[in-house]
Amino acid sequence: MNGRKILLAALGAGLAAAAAAVLVSCGGNGSSALPNVKWSATAAAIQLPAFVYDPTAPKDAATAYRFALERPDLLSQVPCYCGCGQEAGHRNNLDCFVKSRNGQNVIFDNHGAG
Repeated sequence: MNGRKILLAALGAGLAAAAAAVLVSCGGNGSSALPNVKWSATAAAIQLPAFVYDPTAPKDAATAYRFALERPDLLSQVPCYCGCGQEAGHRNNLDCFVKSRNGQNVIFDNHGAG
């Protein structure tokens, strides 16, 4: 595979994962797009908030929050289309999941859990 094909494949996979996170954050309840992901030790060590496990949260909420911890670089490039920019001041999709982060100290936003 040449470099361009590898780049396009990686970009496609990243966009698919970001799309899954967007669907969860805006109330979708699609099936898990990342069933076999091995999270980094840093992301796996961060305890997710209880609201991602609430029965009313989308079934993939925990996966989406782990993805936000693992790939903030991707989610920060995905705009929100559900109006949370005006209502909650979110600048991008990452803001739906993480209010702030300093290493393993994370303050989560509950918007991503539906």
